[in-house]
Amino acid sequence: MNRRRFLVFIPLSALALGLGLAGCPRPEDPAPTPNNPIGKTGSADTGAFKDLDPWILKTTDLSANRGNHGIYLSNGTLGVTFGANGGADKNSIAFSAGGYDDKESLKPSGQWPSTLHPAPVAGVAYEQTLDLRQGILTTKQGVTTVTSFVSLANSAICVVNGLQGIEWEFAKGEAPDYDKELTAHKAAWEKRWAGRDIVIEGDPEAQQLVHKLMFDLIQSVQPEGQFSIAPEGLSGDFYKGHIFWDAEVWMFPALLAQHPDLAKTMLEYRFSHLAQAKAQAAKQSCKGVDFPWESAKSGNETAPGGFSEGRHVTAGVGWATWQYWLATGDKAWLESRGWPLLSGIAEYFASKVKKNAAGGYDLGPLTGPDELHMGVTNNAYTNAMVLNCLSAATEAAKLLGKPTNPVWASVAKGLVIPKNADGVILRCDGDDGKPGTKQADGELLLWPAQHPDADAKTFDFHKKRPIKNGPAMTDSVHALIAARLGRADEAEEEFRASYRPFVRGPFLLFSEKRSLDRCVFTTGCGGVLQAVLYGFGGLDFTHWETIEKAPVALPKGWTKLEIQGVSYKGKRYTLTVTPQGRTLKAQP
Repeated sequence: MNRRRFLVFIPLSALALGLGLAGCPRPEDPAPTPNNPIGKTGSADTGAFKDLDPWILKTTDLSANRGNHGIYLSNGTLGVTFGANGGADKNSIAFSAGGYDDKESLKPSGQWPSTLHPAPVAGVAYEQTLDLRQGILTTKQGVTTVTSFVSLANSAICVVNGLQGIEWEFAKGEAPDYDKELTAHKAAWEKRWAGRDIVIEGDPEAQQLVHKLMFDLIQSVQPEGQFSIAPEGLSGDFYKGHIFWDAEVWMFPALLAQHPDLAKTMLEYRFSHLAQAKAQAAKQSCKGVDFPWESAKSGNETAPGGFSEGRHVTAGVGWATWQYWLATGDKAWLESRGWPLLSGIAEYFASKVKKNAAGGYDLGPLTGPDELHMGVTNNAYTNAMVLNCLSAATEAAKLLGKPTNPVWASVAKGLVIPKNADGVILRCDGDDGKPGTKQADGELLLWPAQHPDADAKTFDFHKKRPIKNGPAMTDSVHALIAARLGRADEAEEEFRASYRPFVRGPFLLFSEKRSLDRCVFTTGCGGVLQAVLYGFGGLDFTHWETIEKAPVALPKGWTKLEIQGVSYKGKRYTLTVTPQGRTLKAQP
């Protein structure tokens, strides 16, 4: 990050408002113990949900859990974390989208930690609040107020107003006007939220949660940009800022429903790297395009070993591409962006499969979502997503008057979806049904794959198999599927398990792990939001006309779920769900 892209504003009048000079260590979350369990429906006391204002998160505790780096604020270009003083502390970090080193690892800015400030002192009145409507962090101690934000209106700046001792950093030698920047930032957030909300009546905890999770997602991507969202957004670099299947399968759908402009940016990242995807396919002696399991700025594969064999990432890109078309009906986009993606992916898989002795087609060896068992053949989830891609490419060709490869239809007809004698779809060839999968795998046949042969029996067969300390997305997709099957109690239990062990402190920082802080895990945010939108809400862009007829399975206490600003083919809709039924109405 260069000096022209990162600005910290301190008006001269603020220099007299110094904070105290005492350190304030931040404790780690406790690991699970018999006296402090992290169970299926509960969690350790992570300090979350002490106050249940739907839009304001706050604390008066200097030592409140602020995750491993601090409170995350971003605009999709800059990502910055803030400490108890409202500025940088020893754990704070800052990143710039696309700011990778020569080894394709996201590199932190050296400037933000260099503005290190002492933590506030104990014994003085203290309050820190995060306004989710406006994206503003306010820290008060005594007569001192620090206002901090990462501008949503100007992607080049971060503002900290009120701390003592920060040096000015100018762009083009000029100091921007603080009041003007603050006003523009507020207006940008007002526009981002306008007409788009998720309202939950009867559950203040869930209401506060969905606002924070949506806040973290929509602040992590720039509209009209070319960067996707890494598993931690721009809050950390545990995954080196790389892009995985997390982007299209877990985060993209949560944005698509109400913010298609942001979702489109994630696909633009894939489109901008078509040349690299074509080269990767060619290395396998295949046609079309194949996207890396793990990629960064160059678009080349950066994953180690067997992880690079996770080909469902490419199928997920195709699935998301078609979902975007279904949701927007943007034919110009379909021709300029969607068709090159869909046709390239269809060509890849049509050339990747192998004819088997029965006359059908096998796909593998590869790695499915269950990364504890690599090198499998006919991973059912991967194959089901491939079928979606082949179908989507065929439909897109009809819409656009493009030619199709007859091999697509042949592969779609013969691609193996392994089943047992009872008709249950297995995870892969040779699946013994034993527990020990890393995360949801066979369950994903019901969502997002929506394979027509995947029913409640398939879900019940697989849902008990994931390990207990796996990613949060397992519980969230279980909640989503259970809700779509009409199982209200089961859906609620899985929904609570998908976030309670993972959110940290009063600012609801989502951790990837139950027993330690690794925040902010935007993949997990997307999974929980999908449970609300596509599970309890019943949204479905593939079957739009049947949304109102789908089963209703709300958690106990939810008197109404209202999803405002659902975007469908250029119009906005409000989806309302009550225990009595579901309605979908166009907004004025």
